[in-house]
Amino acid sequence: MKKNKFNKYLLGAAVVALGGLASCEDYLTIYPTDSITKEDYWNTANDVDNVRAAAYYQLTQQLGKILIWGEFRSDNVTLNKMDKTEYLRLQEAVLQPTQGMFDWSGFYKGINFCNEVLENGQRMIEENIDPSFTEGDWLPVKAEMLSLRALNYFYLVRAYRDVPYVTASVSTDTEAKASRIAATPGYQILDQCIAEVEEAKAYAAKNFGAGITNTGRFNTYSMSALLADMYLWRACLYNNINEKKNAAGEPYVAENAEQVVTQSLQKCIEHCDIVIDRLKSEYDRKLDLQNVLENDPRRKQPFPLILNTVSTMGVTIDAPYYQIFSQGNSAESVFELQFDGVRSCNTFYGDMFYGTDASGAVNPTIMTAAVPLFSNLDKADPEMGFAKGFGRTDFRYCSSVLHEKVGQNSFPIIKNVATMVQVMDAEDMREGNDYSSLRTQANSSSSGHVYRLTDIMLIKSEAIARLLSKGGDASRAMGFHLINNIFARNNPKADSIDTGSERYCARLAKGWASKRSENSTDSLLRLTYYERQREFLAEGKRWFDLVRECEWRNSTEDVLSDMMGASNSVKNRCRNLWALYNPIYADEMKVNGVGYGDGNGKLVQNPVWAKYMQE
Repeated sequence: MKKNKFNKYLLGAAVVALGGLASCEDYLTIYPTDSITKEDYWNTANDVDNVRAAAYYQLTQQLGKILIWGEFRSDNVTLNKMDKTEYLRLQEAVLQPTQGMFDWSGFYKGINFCNEVLENGQRMIEENIDPSFTEGDWLPVKAEMLSLRALNYFYLVRAYRDVPYVTASVSTDTEAKASRIAATPGYQILDQCIAEVEEAKAYAAKNFGAGITNTGRFNTYSMSALLADMYLWRACLYNNINEKKNAAGEPYVAENAEQVVTQSLQKCIEHCDIVIDRLKSEYDRKLDLQNVLENDPRRKQPFPLILNTVSTMGVTIDAPYYQIFSQGNSAESVFELQFDGVRSCNTFYGDMFYGTDASGAVNPTIMTAAVPLFSNLDKADPEMGFAKGFGRTDFRYCSSVLHEKVGQNSFPIIKNVATMVQVMDAEDMREGNDYSSLRTQANSSSSGHVYRLTDIMLIKSEAIARLLSKGGDASRAMGFHLINNIFARNNPKADSIDTGSERYCARLAKGWASKRSENSTDSLLRLTYYERQREFLAEGKRWFDLVRECEWRNSTEDVLSDMMGASNSVKNRCRNLWALYNPIYADEMKVNGVGYGDGNGKLVQNPVWAKYMQE
C-alpha cells in the first residue's frame, strides 16, 4: 500500500516525553506507545505532555534535513566524499525529486503531533476530562504547539516555498490519502503562522525555569525570536510579490504588498528588541548576583555577549564556543533542539562534517568548509572591499574548523563536535588550534541551535538595512553597532588604534560606524550577511540567507555571483527563483501530484525540477 508522505500515524513506535526536570539524564524518557489509540488516550494531563514532548523530539530528528537544505547548497561547504553523488548534484544545482533528502514527511509528522495536542488538549478542557488539567495549564501548552507548528512550517516554506498547509490532525494513512491537499503560497502560510503566534504570546509561559527546559520549549521570548525571523522572511517574500509566480506559472496576487513589507520589518525589529532586552536583563541580574564590579569589562557590554579573555600564557580557550556549543543552553541561548546523548543522540554533525568513518577513525565526513572562506587570513578585517571569510584574529575560524598550522587545502568542520577549542595564538589564527576531545555519534548531546543572541542581533541589523532601503525610519548606526559588537567579541586581539599594525581593523576604530552611516545601507546589508556567514557556519542557515536575498530582489543572478561566487553552470541553472527551492519528493507526487496516480492529485511539482520526474 502506498503511503502519503506528509501525514503519518499519530503515535509511532515511541513517544518521547520531555519533562520539566533539571538533570540532563532525566530530560528525555521514551514511552512505547505503538498500541495506543485515541479511544484510550487523551485522558490525563500526562497524555498531553507526552505528545507535546513527542512533537519537540520529532523536530530534533529533522536536524539532518535542516543542515542539508540550509547548508549543503551554499558557499560555506564543499563535498569531501566524491562518491556521494546525490550531494554532488545538489551542489551543482541538479536536484532530482527521487532523492530521499527531499522527503518532507518528518516535518509533517511533527506538525501532526502539534495538531493532535491542539485538538485534544482543547477538547479535554471543554469536556473537563481531567479536572486537574485546567485552562491555566492548557493555554501555555497551546502557545507552545502553535509556535512549534509554525517553526515546522517555516522550515518547509524556506525549503519549498509553497507547501500544503494542514491544521487538522490525521490518524491513519487512509485518512491522510483522502485529504489531497494542494499547496498554499508560502507568504500566506507565514501570514497565518505569524497571526497565530502573535495571539498566543498573550497566554504563553514567560519562563519554564533554568537550563534546558527554558531553552528547549517555546516561551514568550523564543516566540518573539521566531516571530522576528518570520517577519523578516515575510517582508522578503512580499517584496515584488506581484511579479512572482507559483509553481503552475500563475502570478501571485497580494494586496498592499509594499505596506506589508514595511510593517513586517518594523515588527521584526520590535521582536528582536524584546529578546535582546530580556537577555540583557538576565545578564545584568547575574552580574549583580556575582558582585561583579562596575569597572569590569562585562559591565560595559552594550549587548549581553559572552566575552573572550585572552590568556597571557599563550594558549586561549574560546569561552563563547565552550559555553554555547560545548555546554549548550548558554546565557546567549534563546531556543535549541535538545539531545541528551543517551536516549536521544545527535549523530548529525558527526555524520555530515567530522566524525567516525567506516574504519572507526575520526575524519572529515560528507562536507568540509569551503577553501575561499580562509583566503584572507593575513588580514584582520577581511570585509574591507567585501572580501568574505575569516580574518587573522577571528576566533571563529579556529572554533569552526581543524587547523594544524601546516599548509592545508582541506578544512574539516569541528564545530559542534569539539568539546573545547584552544587557540594557539590569539593574534594570528594561522598558528592553528587544538581541542581537548570530540563528541562521538554514539553519545553526542550537542544541541541544534535554532536561535541565540547573535542570530537575533543580525536579524535586527538586516531588518534595519532593508527598512532603510524602503525609506523607513531606523537607525543605520545601530545596525553597524550590532554587527561590530559581534565582530569585536570574536576578534579580541584586533587592533583599533595602531594603523601600522598587521592586526589593525578599521571597523573597530572609534567613529567608524558614524562615518559609515551616510549612504551605506547596502554596505550594512552586505556586512550583516558576511557576519552571518562566519557566525553560523555549518548550522544550516547560509543557503536560506541567500534565498531570502534573492526573494527580496526577485532575482538570483547578482546574489549568486556577488554574495556566493557560484560557478557559471550553477548560475545558469538557477536563473529562476524556483531553482532555489527543493523539488517535491517523487513519492509524494505519485500520491498527490497533478498528473500522477489516479488523477486526483493537487500538488504541482517545482517547475525547474519537474523534468527529472520519472514516469
